[in-house]
Parts: sequence; C-alpha cells; structure tokens
Amino acid sequence: MGKKTTKTIELEELKNPEVIKTLDNDGLNDLCGKIRGEIIKACSINGGHLSPNLGVVELTTAIFHHYNLPTDKLIFDVGHQSYTEKILSGRSLDNLRTSSGTDGFQKRSESIYDCYESGHSSNSISAAMGMALARDLKSENYNIVVVIGDSSVENGLAYEALNNLAGFNHKIVVIINDNEMSITKPVGGIHKMLSSIKISRGYHKSKSDYSRFFNRKGLRWIFRSTSAIKNFFQRHLYAANFFEQMGLYYYGIVDGHNIKQLEKAFKKIDKFDSPVILHVKTTKGKGYAPAEQDKYGHYHAVPPFDPEVGVLSNPNAGSWSSFYADCLANAMREDKEVVTIHPATGYGSDLLENLKEFPDRCYDVGISEEHSVVFANGISVGGLKPYVTIYSTFLQRAYDEIHHDVARMKGNVTLLIDRVGLVGGDGETHNGIYDVAYLSSIPNMSVAMARNDKMAKKLFAFSRTYNGPLAIRYPKTTLQVGECPNDEEITYGEWDIISEGSKKCLISYGPVVDTLKSTLDKSITIIDAMFQIPLNMDVLKSVLSYETIYVYDPYGTELGFASSIKTALYDLGFKGELKIKAIPMEYVERGTTLEQEKRVGVSIEDALEWIA
Repeated sequence: MGKKTTKTIELEELKNPEVIKTLDNDGLNDLCGKIRGEIIKACSINGGHLSPNLGVVELTTAIFHHYNLPTDKLIFDVGHQSYTEKILSGRSLDNLRTSSGTDGFQKRSESIYDCYESGHSSNSISAAMGMALARDLKSENYNIVVVIGDSSVENGLAYEALNNLAGFNHKIVVIINDNEMSITKPVGGIHKMLSSIKISRGYHKSKSDYSRFFNRKGLRWIFRSTSAIKNFFQRHLYAANFFEQMGLYYYGIVDGHNIKQLEKAFKKIDKFDSPVILHVKTTKGKGYAPAEQDKYGHYHAVPPFDPEVGVLSNPNAGSWSSFYADCLANAMREDKEVVTIHPATGYGSDLLENLKEFPDRCYDVGISEEHSVVFANGISVGGLKPYVTIYSTFLQRAYDEIHHDVARMKGNVTLLIDRVGLVGGDGETHNGIYDVAYLSSIPNMSVAMARNDKMAKKLFAFSRTYNGPLAIRYPKTTLQVGECPNDEEITYGEWDIISEGSKKCLISYGPVVDTLKSTLDKSITIIDAMFQIPLNMDVLKSVLSYETIYVYDPYGTELGFASSIKTALYDLGFKGELKIKAIPMEYVERGTTLEQEKRVGVSIEDALEWIA
C-alpha cells in the first residue's frame, strides 16, 4: 500500500471555492502559507492593511473549510482584514485597492461572499443580530459568523450589541480575534479582562456533556432539579468571565493559527442554538517578522514597500499630521494645561512621541470616538485646554457629542481633524468630505483650514487663546515647512484676499489656494476663506459687484462650505453669475486621490479649466 500524500492546491484553483473542502489539515496549512505570501506581495505593490490580514489567515481558512459559505454568512468587523476571504472566494489581489481591482474592504457588489460591508469598527455584532432575526422570521437555515477584534469590541456600539445579545434567542457565532493589538497596543479594561481569561477545556467539556445528557427527552426535570448543584460546582471551579456573567455562552481560548483546534471549536459550538462567543488568540502580522515585531502600528496599514527592506519607520514625516503633532508637543512643553486625546489614531496622526513624552497629558482612549469628545469637554469644564486629534471619517461618529456636549456648553475644545478631503485607496468609508456640512448645522461651532505652514502655525496659535469649540482641518498630504515667524496674529473668522482683480473672484481654502495663486491669471481676485465657519460676511459684501464668483471646494461636499456661500451671497443680493465646484453628494469609491478628484471633477486641472 502506497504512502498517503497530502493534497495541495494553487491559489488559481480557488476560482472554485469548494476545492478547499477537499483539503486535509496539512493541505490547509500549505494553502495558508501561499495566501500569506500573496497578501504580502499585494500590499507591497499597492499598499493595504497588511498586519490585520496576516493575522487571520488560518482563522478565515478554517471558517471556509468548516462552514458552508456563501450560504452561511461571514462578517468581518471593520472589513479591512478580509483579504484571505477574498482569495478563498476566488478573487485576485492583483490591483488591490485600485479603481480597477479588488476593494480593500468587504464589498457586497463585488462578491456574494461579502454579505455585509463596513469601514468603521464595532457594528458587526449588531448587523449579525439583525440578519439572524430576519433569517429566523423567514424560517431560513444558515449560520452567521462574526469576526471582531479585541479592540473593536471595546467600542460602545459593540457593548450595546453584547448587552442585547444576552437573551437574544437567535444563533450567531461571535469570534473575538484577540491579537492584543489595535493599530498599536490596545488600552482599557476589556483588554485587561481578555488577557486574564483562563478557562479550563475540561470545564467546557463537562458543561456541554452535562447539558446534553439531562436535556434528553424525559430527563429535563432532572436537569432543572440539579442545576443548583451544577451552579455550585461552577462557582467553585472557576470565576465566570465577563461574557458568561452576561449570560452568553463562551468557548475559548483557542489558538487562532491552529486549524485543528479551530475545527474542533467550531464543532463544539455547532451544538449551541443561541448566541455563542468564541475567543481565539492570534498574532497580528503573523508570518512576516517585521509585522509580528511591530508594536507601533507601522505595518497596520502600509504604503507600497519592498518586503526585503520593510516600510518606512515614520511615513508621516513631512506631513500635515506631523506638523500639527509638533505644534501640540511644543504647546504641551510650554503649557501644562494643554491635554491631547486621540481615539486609537496616535500612529496615523504621528502622536507616538507625544504619548511617550507626556504620559499624563496625552491619552489614547482606544476606538472610542464619542468618549474622546465628551472626555475632552469634561477636561475643558475642569479648566484645562484639551485637543482631540481625530480622522474626519471617524469624527462623524461623535456628532451627537459635539452637538450636545461641546457646542451646547461652549466647551473650550479644539478638534484637530486629520485626513480631510478624498483619501484614495480606502474609498468611500474613509473619505473625509462631510465634516463641514454636518458641523455647520451645530451652533457655536467654528471651523478653519490653513493653506500652508505659515498660516497653520498662526491658526494653531489662535486655537490656544480661543475659548470655544473650534475645529482645525488638514489633509493627508505632505507639507513644505519653512521658517514660520510669529510676527502677526490672525483674527477670528479671517479671510485673506491674496490677489485682486475686478470682474472675476475665486473663493476657496486650504492648500489648493497657493497652487491656484501661482497658476491663475492675476486679474482674478483670489480669496482664502480660512474660516469655513463662520463665513466672513464683510468680505462677501465686498465682492457683490463682481460679474462672476467661483466657489471651489475639493475638500468637502457641495452641501457644506459651497452651499453656505451660495445662500449667503443670494441673501446679500448678489446678481452676478455664481459657479460652484465641490464634491457631489455621492459615495466616492476607491482609487488614487487624483483619480477620485478627477472622477468627481474637483482636481486642480478641472478647476483651472473651469475658471479659464
């Protein structure tokens, strides 16, 4: 009899995803190695979320092997760790995150395997519960599996879902992917709780066997009468963890890189007919040494890089993010009443050195955008000066807190809004184009954006003395920094007329203003509307005699700054021609930032052709 050989497959064969069912454990592990290599290659060419995807290769492969996808449903919280799912469902990572390639997140229009889609964290349990209720009300039969990270489960939305999951009599499987990392190290009590859970495998087996035995037909009364005895031993055998205290079934901890252990766990939890928590341990960046050893978030989301060399140690150098991080550091050195807060965006906003230098006044609050804003307002009420550094796309999650707490109470809180405008490969869930529109609906709110380093330094200096809600916006681009003397101050609501003509006037703001100034005909009046909120009515009154006024906003939607200008000019009685070029009210899909700008007609080239 010949020696049995392990079947292996190439990635190209996954065009028929069912082929994974034919593999044994060795074949699955061989496949995982090939998938890991493909992920590294794809991210090195086009950039992407490297470490999160390397960490879930075995877990995702085991899910595909055990469950009947796509009839069964798989939801990834956030969705940026779905590269293995894409490969296993027959998709190529060639041209990943480009306009012509595979999306960096789950995308329902891309594949039937992508049953839900997201770009922000902590909504997966809620979504799964809704899908499970719909399934059962329609008398359908399929599993719903959620994969959520140990940092995402700390967010308030996930807490709300877990609270309602207890007593929810519709089965879903919630897999907590515990890699002890967010983008960087996680923070808070849930992280500590997950780190401390030690549950005996023997206890789980005893608990399961006990329940099955006494629930057989005719013996349910024995189960009820002996439950007190069972509970007595349960209390003395172990201390119930957070999930079991909530009344949820919990199974763990399972090695998330061991397919045999994962398969065994899946078979165990198949027997439950109500929600169950499966706790798995993984290593973020598994299989690529620089990513495994990364504790600062360098490999969470990477630009194109050479796998033999690795990524830049500080890709934020020379960016608007690093400029404002330096401003914050200098302010904190000069004034002990300045406090910085960020919701797990310290790496992206270049605050890691600030965190080290000012551990008592620089706080990472984890994926908790709403908390970060109210926390800051409390600091303000306490008499200090808080800054919240946050991405535009994540700030929208804290709209109510900005409105209800900060603005209503006129809190002395400055929001440093990073990554405004179109952001490229992360696509529609991450574009920072809505903030002016929704902040303009909030009383007492002020919003500004500098066009260059000189004005940015003055704007930040203004924020230190301004006593009220203020948002300072800036894009995810490089910034040329030179000497920035503090020889003059800006005034509240300031607009700068940087060239003067007689018939045509352009109103814009941000870094594009300097580009337009160096390119446009000198006969055109160019106004830098540094404050988008409030509008400078005196300047608007001064241009009412112009034949044509152009309003150009490549950083926000047409219902934001441009709409406010339009209303104000017509209210003032403007009789000339008003032309507006801003981002339309639509979701702008992935591509390079320039591709996105051209797609919606707001690139510099579009603007120059439009004004000519």
